[in-house]
Amino acid sequence: MKKNLFAGIIAMMTVGMVFTACSSDDDETPVVAETSLSLEIPANLEQVALSNAALTMTNVATQKAYVASGSDVFTKDGNTYQINVSNLEEGTYNVNISGHLDFVLNNVAGQKDFDITSENVKINRSSAAVKMVVSTFTAQGGFVISEVFFTGTMSDEGKSYSGDQYIKITNNSDVTLYADSIAVLESAFLTTQKQDYTPDIMATDFSVQACYMIPGTGKSVPVEPGASLTLAVNAINHKAEQPNSFDLSSADFEFYDESSNANFTDPDGNAPNLDKWYCYTATVYQFHSRGFNAMAIAKMKSTKEEWLENNVYDAEYLFVFGDFSRTMTKKGIYKVPNSWILDGVNLSVESVREWNVLDASIDAGWTYCGKVDRDETRFNKSVIRKQDSNGKYIDTNNSTDDFIPEAPASMLQ
Repeated sequence: MKKNLFAGIIAMMTVGMVFTACSSDDDETPVVAETSLSLEIPANLEQVALSNAALTMTNVATQKAYVASGSDVFTKDGNTYQINVSNLEEGTYNVNISGHLDFVLNNVAGQKDFDITSENVKINRSSAAVKMVVSTFTAQGGFVISEVFFTGTMSDEGKSYSGDQYIKITNNSDVTLYADSIAVLESAFLTTQKQDYTPDIMATDFSVQACYMIPGTGKSVPVEPGASLTLAVNAINHKAEQPNSFDLSSADFEFYDESSNANFTDPDGNAPNLDKWYCYTATVYQFHSRGFNAMAIAKMKSTKEEWLENNVYDAEYLFVFGDFSRTMTKKGIYKVPNSWILDGVNLSVESVREWNVLDASIDAGWTYCGKVDRDETRFNKSVIRKQDSNGKYIDTNNSTDDFIPEAPASMLQ
């Protein structure tokens, strides 16, 4: 995962007070003419909106509560919300603020209900201001690739079957995020065939041969914390054709292609279709069944038409075979800026691996199913991201460390 989310959604609530000496009716309890509270939101959040906001300040001694509700009573100034409370009795208070936040972080829309309480806040004439740091939750990462099943399954008769391929992406944070406009990408270059391409754009862009995007209007596909989306190559019950396979008819989305060849057709399953932006094949798309490509997910930041027009290039390389060499040109390669990529994983096989095709800032390692090319033991296996003791997926931007290679496919468990 190239970018982590954020350490805490509510960084600090500051209580500052301007005092005017007054007396209560019995001249015993002074009051503060105006108490100012501010709710500070981290500056790296964009398009922040507060709703259903409520403030309660409860006097610990008297249990008298001062209440203000409604987002209109909170005044926004940048990423700070402020509210003023008048004629608050001097004393010790438990302060509670609750509400709902909508925001955008790293181009991904998110939301979070929050409920903050800070106890024993002293409000008296001897203090000009009281500050308190309040943490509501921590978030470790956003969307990650949690599993890639590319090997397919094997029948009892020894026949391979790859129509049951899938990829899972998971919300690895503690907030609800929206998967709208997140695309699954497959590399244009193979990890088993290294070439010195010119221009070399790996440091800034990912060269792709397939781009399929989750459709939506921005908040159409909410994913709860820790929940996953299954994107199937074919969202059908594969057990009907391959009894050793599994049922993917309940997948969240599927890769669907309208083939130009009547001999190669794609079943349109029960799941919504991904929005196909580009694919190298004119027939039916499938993952490389031995894992010779890198896979990534990216938040697309343009329209399909703009991306197709502005993100295509040609690359030259020197083809060498024995004593023969010739400059070749690979035309019409599409690219996705690395800054759009949320997570990526290099796949390969050790016996034939030559290089990584994702920049090291996205993935400095690689993972696999099968130790040699065409390894007969690779079937029914996935690469699955490791989890820590808290159930969070581990994401160090190194798939060698982050993934379990040759893991039993989760759909078979």
